[in-house]
Amino acid sequence: MITIISGKYKGQKLVDVNSSQVRPTLARVKKSLLQILEPFEGKTVLDLFSGIGNLGIEAISRGAVDVTFVERDFNVYQLLQKNINKICPNDKATLYKMDVRQFFLKNKRNYDIIIADPPYGLFEFDFIRDSIKDILNDKGIFCMEMELTKLVNSDVRIKKYGKTQVVFWRAES
Repeated sequence: MITIISGKYKGQKLVDVNSSQVRPTLARVKKSLLQILEPFEGKTVLDLFSGIGNLGIEAISRGAVDVTFVERDFNVYQLLQKNINKICPNDKATLYKMDVRQFFLKNKRNYDIIIADPPYGLFEFDFIRDSIKDILNDKGIFCMEMELTKLVNSDVRIKKYGKTQVVFWRAES
């Protein structure tokens, strides 16, 4: 069972999916990732490949004022809706059931923090970073969880956790 680990919804349990297509962020990775991204108070957050909402709901719990969730799988999207309605129905959460490439074409908003946790091997860091550059606010942070891979970028911070790494990139002003 996946649990919210901090903030106003600490201890709340998410409705989980039993599918090999969804890979929830490990608790130790989630804790570290969110601590690096803090503070969330007053921030707008985009949660790409949001799955059941593990990271985005955690951002809401920690004070984000507005979180946008993007999930394309119908069954997983239904669980995401259930989790939002169960844990944070009165908070500002916008849900899109679509592929992230479609979202990039339709989106007109900017965000302070963008989190991406795509299926391993299907999306490259550079592709997503290049796709979000224009929607990330000045000094905003983009982070992506991915399979351990050698990156040649010099402007990123990388945290490694076994076979997983989280890459952080900050937008210039």
